[in-house]
Amino acid sequence: MTLPKHFHSIVVLFLGVIVSFLAPKAFAESSRIYTYTTQGTVPVDLNKGRLPQNSYETYYLESDIPKPSRPAATPKPKATPKPKATPKPKATPKPKADPRQKPEPTPQVISTPKATTIPKPASITVTKKSSPSPAARPPQSSPKPAVPPVDDLDEYGDAVKVADPIQPVNRGMFWVNHQLYTFIARPLSKVYRTILPKPVRTAVHNVYDNVEYPVRAMNHLLQGQPGRADLETRKFLLNSTAGVGGIFKPSDHFPSLAEIPDADTGQTFAKWGIGHGAYVVLPVIGPRSVRDTVGLAGDVALNPLTWVPIGGGAQAIAIPISAPNAVRNVDSRLEVYDAATENAVDPYISLRSSYIQYREKAASK
Repeated sequence: MTLPKHFHSIVVLFLGVIVSFLAPKAFAESSRIYTYTTQGTVPVDLNKGRLPQNSYETYYLESDIPKPSRPAATPKPKATPKPKATPKPKATPKPKADPRQKPEPTPQVISTPKATTIPKPASITVTKKSSPSPAARPPQSSPKPAVPPVDDLDEYGDAVKVADPIQPVNRGMFWVNHQLYTFIARPLSKVYRTILPKPVRTAVHNVYDNVEYPVRAMNHLLQGQPGRADLETRKFLLNSTAGVGGIFKPSDHFPSLAEIPDADTGQTFAKWGIGHGAYVVLPVIGPRSVRDTVGLAGDVALNPLTWVPIGGGAQAIAIPISAPNAVRNVDSRLEVYDAATENAVDPYISLRSSYIQYREKAASK
């Protein structure tokens, strides 16, 4: 059987029509078409297996769309331990501002433009050196005249002044006393120290110090110190009994009895507010003030050694009793005199200053 001449062409055309209808659906089912939009990759809706007409979008097969690679998981940072809270420093007290000292100027900040080639800090802090305030500067004073050297006994300086209206007379009496001390009292003191050894001299001093108890006790009462007067009485009774009439001083073993301040009438006048008055130099006795000269008369009146009546046999007894005390006083005064005048530029001024300072210190106790 022979097929017509155009049979193959008709079959091919027929198959082409069938394929044109079935191919788009099969292609759409096997591979989807996508396009990129602002919302990501979106599948394209094919109209009967055909792409939209008059469209400027770019279409991709599903197999051609690049799949996004998952970013590698970064390790989580380990939690750093929290620093321990450091204790707050205690607030230091602010120093009190000295009203006399002016405050220092605050530092000024000068801003400079940034350099184009070399990086520089945006601002430079410049602190001006402030000149010391007038209160901080040492006062410029004119040079003072040279001060004469101060004697060792000048412990309190010239805080207390004493009038010396009769200084020429006092200097003359000072010279006379110096001769008496040099040619009479000093040789007598050497004989006293040679004949009597130190334990005996100490016993003589203790006896006469014990006898002068009424002078100290009465002046303590006049100064309004009854407690000291009571201690003086206990000291007198103890030394008179256990000390064998005052030869020994067992009271030195009791601090309350050994440290009782001395008291005399001149000191009592100072406690009452009476000033020194004029400075005088008495024959043999030496430096005094008018106040202490009157006080010396009161001490003599209160001393039991002066209670012995003058005249007849009583005077013959009084002289031997008073003689050792007079020599003892001369010996002790020479030690003070030498300490005050030795190596002094002006012995008269040095002795006067030492005496006034000694009396001021005694009155302050």
